[in-house]
Amino acid sequence: MKQKININFLEKYIAHFVNDIEYKRITKKLEEYDLMADVDDQRFHHFCSSI
Repeated sequence: MKQKININFLEKYIAHFVNDIEYKRITKKLEEYDLMADVDDQRFHHFCSSI
């Protein structure tokens, strides 16, 4: 029983660690990607092509 509890704890710890790394990676990519600039660029192309 004690070993099963330790395995569950280890499994949850590893999952939390991996999720934390993924969260930091995705957050860093989103900070580098300027979403508003992309939207403005698309809006510009849409209005310019209709003229």
